[in-house]
Amino acid sequence: MGKQDTLKDLLAVEEDSDVSSDSEALNSRKHEANDENDDFDSDDEEEEAVFQTKKKSNLERFQDHESDGDSEEEESVTKNESVTSAKLDETSEMVEEQKKRTSKLKKLTPEQLAKEQKKIKKTGVCYLSTIPPYMKPVKLRSVLSRFGKLDRIFLKPEDPSSYQRRVKYGGNKKKRFTEGWVEFVNKKDAKLCAQTMNGNILGGKKSSYYHDDVINIKYLPGFKWFDLTQQIAKENEIRQSKLALEISQQAKLNKTFVNNVEKSKYINRKRKEAESEGKEDKKAPKRSFDQRDVTTTRAEAGSSFKKAKNSDNLESVLSKVF
Repeated sequence: MGKQDTLKDLLAVEEDSDVSSDSEALNSRKHEANDENDDFDSDDEEEEAVFQTKKKSNLERFQDHESDGDSEEEESVTKNESVTSAKLDETSEMVEEQKKRTSKLKKLTPEQLAKEQKKIKKTGVCYLSTIPPYMKPVKLRSVLSRFGKLDRIFLKPEDPSSYQRRVKYGGNKKKRFTEGWVEFVNKKDAKLCAQTMNGNILGGKKSSYYHDDVINIKYLPGFKWFDLTQQIAKENEIRQSKLALEISQQAKLNKTFVNNVEKSKYINRKRKEAESEGKEDKKAPKRSFDQRDVTTTRAEAGSSFKKAKNSDNLESVLSKVF
């Protein structure tokens, strides 16, 4: 009996150990499966995180690019606005200056008018018959300002046909001026400039472009800038009148030419109609002329050409004289 009990106990212990071992094996398998699932989940999460980071990086790059483009557009818009505002400011300043000038001219008192007239009387004008080639008004002002303060400069440009001819054959593309006028604030400075610079080289630095160029300048006594503008306006009026006369003459010539052409067409058409009808007159048209008697008082002429009798008025005058 004792042996049987011990065997039963041993079998029960073995069964319990087997069950426990089986349960432990099942638990270990479950843990392994859970670990594998956890590994798969972690891998999926990592892939999702990488994908999200890639998405975020792409979105951030796109947003950065958009922000850069927006910033560039904003900068270009601000630049354009600044340029337009600067232009508007310049135009507004010019308009304001013109308004100020006009207001000054309108509000001049007799004393101010007398002062302005005195200033105008003090001015002197010089004429430049030849200007160094390709010299601009700014350079001319800097050269002549050594003798005194300059007010206004006018340079006459060259003929456009000569400029086009020069450029066509590979010449210099810079503009040239043929003659000019310069106004000095003080006529003494104008006289000094004319006496010093006329027929002489410009001088200055040897490396300068205009060092050896000769300038011809003459002081115009009693000549003011108003006379120059008046002369230019008069020349423009004469030019316009000549142009209008030429245009009218050309229009008359064109009109007569068209009339003659139409007349010749009409005559030819009538002639063709007459030829088709067989009524054309081959005889030349007859023309009649009235021949008047030729009279003369010359002694050498024949009696047939002399007057037979003097007029009654002539005889009455001669009778009173003699």
